[in-house]
Amino acid sequence: MNKTLTPTPVRSPCVKVCEMDEAVGLCKGCYRTQDERDWWVAYNDEQQREVLRRCEQRSEALREGRGDLAPSMGPVEPKRKG
Repeated sequence: MNKTLTPTPVRSPCVKVCEMDEAVGLCKGCYRTQDERDWWVAYNDEQQREVLRRCEQRSEALREGRGDLAPSMGPVEPKRKG
């Protein structure tokens, strides 16, 4: 029997607390920036995993009272055909 594995999609970090903390520019629920929330579905798996790493870093930094928050991934750069 040939079992083909399908890639597991990256799960969104959304916890249904969609409110921006204007003081730090992050969602209070998932720690994404507005760009990261807006562009989540356009990011590829690697980019989504990077957003998750940044969210974890931001969460930890805020819990510890540090100001070294990871920068936003920003919008997806269009791929040029050529």
